[in-house]
Amino acid sequence: MKYFQQLYRQNPLLLFIGMGFVLLPVTNAAGQIPIYLASVIWLVQVFRKKTVVLKSTWVWFAGWMFLILLGFVWAKHPELGLDKLNRFLVFPLTGAVAAACLKKDTPLEGVRFLCLCLIVGVTFLGLYDFVDFPLQIRGGEQFVDVGNMTSPQFYMVGIMLWLGLLGSKSTTIHKWFWICLPIMTAGLLMHQKRGVWLACAAAIGCWTLWTRKWKIMVGCAVLGCVALTFPFVQTRLGQLRDVIQPTHGGRMILWNEVAPRMFEEYPLGMGFNGSKYEDFREILPSTFHMEVGLRHLHNNFLQIRLELGWQGVLFWTAWMSWMLFRAFRSSWSSEAEVATAVAFALLALYLNGLVEYNFGDSEVLKVFLLLFGCVDVATVCKNKISQGT
Repeated sequence: MKYFQQLYRQNPLLLFIGMGFVLLPVTNAAGQIPIYLASVIWLVQVFRKKTVVLKSTWVWFAGWMFLILLGFVWAKHPELGLDKLNRFLVFPLTGAVAAACLKKDTPLEGVRFLCLCLIVGVTFLGLYDFVDFPLQIRGGEQFVDVGNMTSPQFYMVGIMLWLGLLGSKSTTIHKWFWICLPIMTAGLLMHQKRGVWLACAAAIGCWTLWTRKWKIMVGCAVLGCVALTFPFVQTRLGQLRDVIQPTHGGRMILWNEVAPRMFEEYPLGMGFNGSKYEDFREILPSTFHMEVGLRHLHNNFLQIRLELGWQGVLFWTAWMSWMLFRAFRSSWSSEAEVATAVAFALLALYLNGLVEYNFGDSEVLKVFLLLFGCVDVATVCKNKISQGT
């Protein structure tokens, strides 16, 4: 308790952000309160000129918000976009993360603290799911239907952060690693989301090639082989053959049939959060089957292209590419394990974004913003090392 009291007096921003990401994986309602509070505190400090403001924090966000607001001029369903604009009140989180960490004498210690807070939150999520899943199944739900799309992405990010922090000198991290990792891995499998499974596996493979920690790769391969022995894992992976069939009515129909027609119909976009299932069904010939209720294209690039037009997807791609480049460039610093953790967590989210519109999920968006702030901190530290200061 004394530690947290001291942290509050010295750096309330860091404490509130950490609290938010301990709570967020389990409950968005409670987790977003300290996160929004930290964002507000940072904005007040900005207006009072008593904090750090990095150019990368506001240039990209300002451009993104401009494109969103511009899209309302030709939006087909502007009311849908207006209903979701409140989620962008959390965008100052990235600036708050950078300011909180750079206030410390060792900024990357602040990044490590926030990464550990998220890992703790994801571990709590795993414990929650261990109780919740059996209760829902006992209540009549099918195992495959119990999961959701948000929780497995938290598990994936938590695993990548843990792998990235393995090189840390902290003995505490090593002691807790063997408790957190099995819980997060089990939670990832329980939700049965194949896109997250494949994205996590690909990110782990890339992490191994980058860090050359072959022993960890062997351990992960063993865990993967064990997972393949579970019947539900075999069943879900075997069903991938059905998903790629046009008659399935899922992602392949969205990507190959719906998306091209919608892009032709709306070259400048439909507006932020502006697509409906009825729009998809109306433009798709009746001979094609499509899952009822689908209202986004299950792909970050395609959905942003649909909502904000070619200008929006070009801007977003440049933004995401620049952040990933900075993340990996920063991982060459003397504190490589922290920057590497952030870089590969971000890469995992990007990979999953190829089969899911995760940038449009409010909880996952907060994780993106956290990682962006950590990238800013790692970049500042990298630049100081390069300059010999």
